[in-house]
Amino acid sequence: MLSPRAIPKFFALVVVSTVASVAPAEPPTYAEILSKADAIAAEYLRKPGAVGLSIGVAQRGEVVVAKAYGLADAEFDVPADKDTMFRIGSVTKQFTAAAIMRFVEQGKVSLDDDLGKYVPDFPMQGNAVTVRQLLNHTSGIPSYTSLGEEWAKLQPLELTHEEMLALVKGKPFDFKPGEKWAYNNTAYYMLGMIIEKISGVTYAQHMQNEFFTPLKLGRTRYDSNSTLMKNRAQGYTLQDGEIVNDAPLGMSQPYAAGSLVSTGEDLVRWSMAIASGKVVRPESFTLMTTAAILPDGESTHYGFGLEVSEWEGRPCIRHGGGIFGFNSMLMWLPEEDLHIAVISNGEPIRSGRIANALARAAVGIEKVVAANVPITPEALKRVIGKFKLEEMDVKIWEEEGKAMVQADGQPAFAIQWQGPEVGGGNEFRASFDTEVRMVFADDGQSFTLFQGGGQVKAKRIVE
Repeated sequence: MLSPRAIPKFFALVVVSTVASVAPAEPPTYAEILSKADAIAAEYLRKPGAVGLSIGVAQRGEVVVAKAYGLADAEFDVPADKDTMFRIGSVTKQFTAAAIMRFVEQGKVSLDDDLGKYVPDFPMQGNAVTVRQLLNHTSGIPSYTSLGEEWAKLQPLELTHEEMLALVKGKPFDFKPGEKWAYNNTAYYMLGMIIEKISGVTYAQHMQNEFFTPLKLGRTRYDSNSTLMKNRAQGYTLQDGEIVNDAPLGMSQPYAAGSLVSTGEDLVRWSMAIASGKVVRPESFTLMTTAAILPDGESTHYGFGLEVSEWEGRPCIRHGGGIFGFNSMLMWLPEEDLHIAVISNGEPIRSGRIANALARAAVGIEKVVAANVPITPEALKRVIGKFKLEEMDVKIWEEEGKAMVQADGQPAFAIQWQGPEVGGGNEFRASFDTEVRMVFADDGQSFTLFQGGGQVKAKRIVE
């Protein structure tokens, strides 16, 4: 349910971004891709906090990799297999968005319908929110996952729709609808309610009827703590260096924002289906994969349930998920006809990073070590100052001829200039991990942080 752009610690980002690379003369064979996937999984399962992985890779209409690695259950040493179901968190959102788009195609809902038509009891405080704004995270409605302790104390409970909406009812809108972008789980919760109102059945049943059964996604379903599900993975996190069970979460809470379980194989089959017009019409999928533009001209880099991004200079459609002991990534590279899914049940092990490694293996490119060019006085002057990155202040200053970066409450680190020929002389990479990429505007008034295949813009603070 976490934002695909969530930045818990700026200095410790686990990211995927564009890195200078070279392609081989011949693309790898499917056997080579599978072999590399095995090696990548083995590498990550040696890291602290690793438990299990479910991986799917499909290219040119064929599933190339459908495997699981490690454990589904660490307490009983139960191995994971390709049919082990993992929670996918916010990757659920594209299923929800697709269900809404089907209703649009059927004339049962309009993207410009007012929320009040479907959720009449929610107080709008003089605002008008459309279905479109729910889909692209521009509604301004407070997200219940951003309420801190107020939500945290309720997390283990199974809550009704009324109880969930009560968490945000009456709270001031974060902004006027349509004016800004903010990742929003309440919005997708409400979309689930709209699906139920139009279909006349539960969200879970509608997903089963419309998608899982027709598309033969036999290991994808709505999760429930009370239902026995054979071969369902357990979620873990790392605490004081030890793997522990993650905190309990009532699965009625993520609902249409993050309630599904699946496998790597099912996810790439879904990705192939939706990209090829088997789920929604091509024009509907175009809407889903077109980023909303804000009134100030800024791109949100987000469509409907999907993030519109780039990978190694190529267009990339993707979405990640994070939910109590699990994280996931589903990505599609249209130019390569490549679909990759990774799900982890060890919270510190980032699926996005593994997906990036798998993409390189499948495309057949190798990462090149980033440059560390001595920075010119002009380039240094352009980046020094304070910036606002989401909720954090980020300070950049000069120290012994290097540009140093520090976010609130975090250790400082150097960023490496990539030289005058890269990104117009505006690109830097973090010294601790050259996959962390910062690209500054020509006037130095902002920079874009690339992480997880997505991007977040920081703006200079005028002092």
